[in-house]
Amino acid sequence: MKLINDIEEINETIEKNDFVLGYFTTTTCNVCKDLLPKIEKMMEKFPNIVGVKGEADVEKRIAGEYSVFAVPTILLFIEGKETLRFARNVGVDELSEKIQRYYDMFY
Repeated sequence: MKLINDIEEINETIEKNDFVLGYFTTTTCNVCKDLLPKIEKMMEKFPNIVGVKGEADVEKRIAGEYSVFAVPTILLFIEGKETLRFARNVGVDELSEKIQRYYDMFY
């Protein structure tokens, strides 16, 4: 998962890739820090998904651009469009199952 704290670079990544998983957090979110390794492990099942991490307290425009009101917020973009949204209470198994459905249709 690549850390990107520049809104233009995040937008460019979303535009240039078919599948992007955005993991939006803050630098002080301990739950986010504990969850991130589990999300990264889950992403190993999806080699065609680009993972980006953005810190909403570092790049304030992340919260406005992607409506991040709670952290962590996980967004799946397919062909530039937000397709899935999980916030605050994120179940890795449920997230993986939902991503798998879209992934199987696309690949």
